[in-house]
Amino acid sequence: MNTIKNIIFDIGNVILNFNLEDTLPHFTCDDHEKNFIVDTIINSPEWLQYALIDTGYISREDAISILEDRTNHKHDELIEKFLYGYTKYSIINENVIALMKKLKNNGYQIYLLSNINKHTHDSIRSSELFSLVDGYVFSYLEHKVKPYESIYLELLSRYQLVPNECLFIDDKKENVITANSLGILGNSVLPDNFTSIKKLLEEYEINYS
Repeated sequence: MNTIKNIIFDIGNVILNFNLEDTLPHFTCDDHEKNFIVDTIINSPEWLQYALIDTGYISREDAISILEDRTNHKHDELIEKFLYGYTKYSIINENVIALMKKLKNNGYQIYLLSNINKHTHDSIRSSELFSLVDGYVFSYLEHKVKPYESIYLELLSRYQLVPNECLFIDDKKENVITANSLGILGNSVLPDNFTSIKKLLEEYEINYS
């Protein structure tokens, strides 16, 4: 059996913490408007439903225009305020960064595999994170998203990784199921939960001390 040499991290809710319930009050205190953000913006085809922004098929500005037209321009200010401002409340978990440094010092290679859009990437591009990783594959650059196999295969091929030498850390079960089907090791972790990440590493006997 091959030993694990590579640790593959998701970004959202693993490295980059984002709590929607805590974020919404920064944009509105009105419950109707909060529901509008969740139902009409976040669960839209542009965001979660078909991930059109994350796949890079449309820009944030395209999404804003589409959403404003779809809602008959009744909430234009709220749409723009949220889509231009929500990344301010996506915070890099410094505990995870410290953990990654220890993993690097212990000889592990670090990779990122994430459904991420350009403006979220831009908001963290200058962070210490990118000095620690050995490579990454992002959905908006590849026009591919998890949980579909093609984006995982892109990572494996680009960096010539052996699947069962890789441990995948992601907060979505469906993403881990696809990884496992390709021979990549791992289980899903709890969103925004550093302890859950450590427990997964311990389960696979990964030295992070």
